[in-house]
Amino acid sequence: MRKQIHDNPIDHGHSCTLSHGTWRRMGAKLACAGACALMAGQLLLPSVALAADWVNVGGTQYDRGTVAGDEAGTWSWDGADDMKLNGYDGGSIGAKGNLTIGVTGTNTVTADAGQSAIAVKNGNLAITGDGTLNATAQTDAIAAEGDGNAGGDVTISGANVNVTASGAVNSATGIRATAGSVTIDKGADVKIEAKSAEGSWRPTVGTYGIFADNLPSRHAAQEGEQEEPDYVSVHGGDVTIDAANLSIKTADAWQVSVCINTVGIKKNTLMKIVNGADVALSAGSAASLSAGISARSQSGAVWMFVEESNLTSRSLSAANGIDAVRNQSFGIMAEANTGFETPRIKIRKSKIEASGATAGIYAINCNDATATLFRAARIDLGWGESRGNAMITTPTDGAVRDVKKVVDTGKWPSSQNGQVVGVAGPSAITDIVGSAEVAHDVVIDFGDGQEPEPTPEPDPDPMPNPEQKPDLKPVDKDAKTTTTVTKTVTTKTAAAKNGSGALAATGDSAATAAAALGIAGASVIGAGFVASKRRNRQRKLS
Repeated sequence: MRKQIHDNPIDHGHSCTLSHGTWRRMGAKLACAGACALMAGQLLLPSVALAADWVNVGGTQYDRGTVAGDEAGTWSWDGADDMKLNGYDGGSIGAKGNLTIGVTGTNTVTADAGQSAIAVKNGNLAITGDGTLNATAQTDAIAAEGDGNAGGDVTISGANVNVTASGAVNSATGIRATAGSVTIDKGADVKIEAKSAEGSWRPTVGTYGIFADNLPSRHAAQEGEQEEPDYVSVHGGDVTIDAANLSIKTADAWQVSVCINTVGIKKNTLMKIVNGADVALSAGSAASLSAGISARSQSGAVWMFVEESNLTSRSLSAANGIDAVRNQSFGIMAEANTGFETPRIKIRKSKIEASGATAGIYAINCNDATATLFRAARIDLGWGESRGNAMITTPTDGAVRDVKKVVDTGKWPSSQNGQVVGVAGPSAITDIVGSAEVAHDVVIDFGDGQEPEPTPEPDPDPMPNPEQKPDLKPVDKDAKTTTTVTKTVTTKTAAAKNGSGALAATGDSAATAAAALGIAGASVIGAGFVASKRRNRQRKLS
């Protein structure tokens, strides 16, 4: 072991020919086929680290292979990817590579200024167990950072986690996944508060509860590498709340106050609140954007899916004295930019309460290149089923209204095509800002379930995998974007085990397929050897 400063340096011949023939050659055929399958399986395995290269606990670094812990047993590390906390009360925990932290009892991690409470680089972070974890830092209290190809995911399963971002000048973020996604599941109970910095001449620029994106850090290149990672990656920017509880409160901010913020560049992004999840969000006021949920994709679709869950999402209006025209305030907002797919907010068998000074629920597909309308973003109630199990109860004459706006003059032509919850009306709304037809307070409820559900109608435009999308037009890195992103990176990234003990997903589908193929290959090889041996034995007997 060695003492370490808080910011660790990061290593930021024969051919197989099968032919019809005798039993004697069948063993060789099988062995050859098995070898090919085994090699293919190995080639498909993702090249990700399966364990942390090092961990840092309270300022002391321990390298891979070193079993470590304290005498009181409040923490321990197996030298690979597994850490245990049981009554820990101390300083920051960091790692390079995948890390699973299992919590028992009550644990408290308090970071020094400029540090994360728990953070991993070049990996995924998983927090599991039946205990409680209290994490406090100025910003990025719990964080993971990927390199654009792997890592960056934060998963909380089963545990009770209380996160406090006390506020820095630029940002106060509770949970950040850089080039990664956030998952809260398996009965976890997570509470997040993002405060504004105290003692500053102005509020914190941005306060965020959860921030997930697919933008690798511009300075995330490992030592020894000549090039930085790609500006964007196909991974990251998704948030899933599955059979879990989540509450977030973000303070007033200078520019942005958002409880759940997702950003996708050149990819689809997905947000799921499912399987009895209970989510309560309250965002403070801000000059640019205040939102309970803000999901954006600069060149892709945004998909939001709420099923059999409860969601309360509220935002406040702009602070007094700030130009209201510049302010956007939404309970739920999804903003896409795609000419290929239909972005959607889908609500099924759920109770929704959404409030915003601009709009309660708003879905839009924008085109900044021409005045041509892209396919409209949709707000779906009932998910293709009879709308009897999903209804707008507030406002009393509520309806899903079309929004169409085209500005084809001037230097920057633009268009908006989508939907908003408002009062019933015969025509599309051209501008939601200040419109009396837009509902600021929205309640969506569902029926008592007495009526049998009809057979679902086929979806003409089903929701795709957000990690996969058709080739899109390249994004101009210098192009103006409406998304305000405030990034403060300390340390980030670590994948780990899920509640069942398996590693958290880092391309799990590919790994599973590869493993299956490898197993199949090994089986075929074995069968080949058995067949060959049987044939030789028969020849000796004859």
